Amino acid sequence: MLRATLDTNLTGAWRVAEAVVPGMVEAGYGRVVNVTSSYGSPALMDSGRPPAYRISKTAFNALTRMLAAELSGTGVLVNAADPGWTRSGMGGPSAPRGPAEGADTPVWPATLPEGDETTGGLFADRRPLPW
Repeated sequence: MLRATLDTNLTGAWRVAEAVVPGMVEAGYGRVVNVTSSYGSPALMDSGRPPAYRISKTAFNALTRMLAAELSGTGVLVNAADPGWTRSGMGGPSAPRGPAEGADTPVWPATLPEGDETTGGLFADRRPLPW
């Protein structure tokens, strides 16, 4: 289970970044938004989620920070956004947030205006979460 979860939540995102970031750097502009979970914040690890999921999201959030540092000054911003518990195939029908509310935080860093240097952050409800 750990290998499959890491392949999905970490390796897949890493491969996508490797494919698209060089073009962003060449253009001098880009936004990478990793859709994550607060369960991957080391400061918020007291949850009942399975360890494989929490470990994969912690590594995913670390990848976000490393990419942000590596791309500093290139015009490419890299952030992670937690949509919260959202009604979806994964969240299920009991989740309190609808899709539009869940999309709000991930869309926000994707649309940061040119000149905004917000990068390397982990956000929920547009507010920073502790690392």
